Amino acid sequence: MLGIIITVLSVIIIFQFIYICNTKKQIKEISHILDDIGSGNLDRRLLAVENSIVSELVYKINAIVIRDKEKLMEKDKSEKAYKKLVTSLSHDIRTPLASLIGYLEVLEKNGVTGEEHDEFLTIAKRKALNLGDYIQSLFGFLKIESGEWVYDLKKQNICELTRLILADWVIKLEENKIEFRFEIPEEAVYVVLDKSAYTRILTNLMANMIRHSHATQLSVRISCSLNELNLSIADNGIGIAEKDLPFVFDRLYKCYTSRTENSNGLGLSIAKELTASLHGEIHAESCWGRGTTFRLTFPKA
Repeated sequence: MLGIIITVLSVIIIFQFIYICNTKKQIKEISHILDDIGSGNLDRRLLAVENSIVSELVYKINAIVIRDKEKLMEKDKSEKAYKKLVTSLSHDIRTPLASLIGYLEVLEKNGVTGEEHDEFLTIAKRKALNLGDYIQSLFGFLKIESGEWVYDLKKQNICELTRLILADWVIKLEENKIEFRFEIPEEAVYVVLDKSAYTRILTNLMANMIRHSHATQLSVRISCSLNELNLSIADNGIGIAEKDLPFVFDRLYKCYTSRTENSNGLGLSIAKELTASLHGEIHAESCWGRGTTFRLTFPKA
C-alpha cells in the first residue's frame, strides 16, 4: 500500500515538475515576445497552451496589443489627414493673399488711374472681404475640431430665431437681385438649440447660395411633423453636379464648377458638423442647371 502511495506521489511530483518547466518556458517566450513588442513590433502575438496557467494572461496581452496597433493606425491616419488639411489651408490662404497684394502694389505705385483705378480698388476690397470670410470660417472650423466650441443648449422658439437671422440677409438678397420668399409659421415651435451654432448653420447655407448658386430666386420654408421640425432652403441656381453632390459636406471639398468660385470648402462642412451636434440632420438635393435645396431636420422639444 505504501509503495502505491509513493508511486502516485512520484507521478504527481513528476507531472508538476513538467508543468512548472513548461510554464517557465512559456513565460520566458512571453518575455522575449514582449521585448519585441516593446521595441515597436506590434505584429507579434503571444502563444499559450489552452487552459494553461498563463493562457488568460496571454489572451489579455494580445487584446491590448491589437487595440494599441489599431490606435496607432488611427493616429497615423489622423496625422496624415491633418498634414493634408494644413497644406490645403495654407494654399487657400496664400493664393488670395498673393492676389490681393498684387492689386494693392499696382494701386500703390500709381500704375492705374481713373476708372481703372476704381475698378482695381473694388476688386482689392472684394478679395480682402473674401479672405476675411475665409479666416472667420477657418476659426469656426478649428473651434469645432478642437472641441472648443461651447454649446449652450436651450429650448428656443426656432421660428422666431429663424426670422431674426434671415432679417439680416434681406439687404444682401436685394443687392444681389435675388427674389426671396420666407414661409415661417407664426406660432411658436420649440427646439433645443445652441443659438450661435444654429445662426452659423443658416449663415453658412445662405452665404453658400448667394455667392455660388447664381440664383435669381430663393425660398426658406419651415414645416412641422409630429416630432420633427423641417427647414428647407431652396434656390433656382446652377445646381450641383451629380458626381459632386455626395461630397458637398466634406471638409475642403470644392466642386469643379463656377459654383465654387471663391469657395473655401469649409462652410457646408461646418454646417453639417454643427447640425449633427444639435442632434439634427442635413441633406442636399440638386439638379444640374435647375437649382439646389438644403433640407434640415431637428427633433422638437
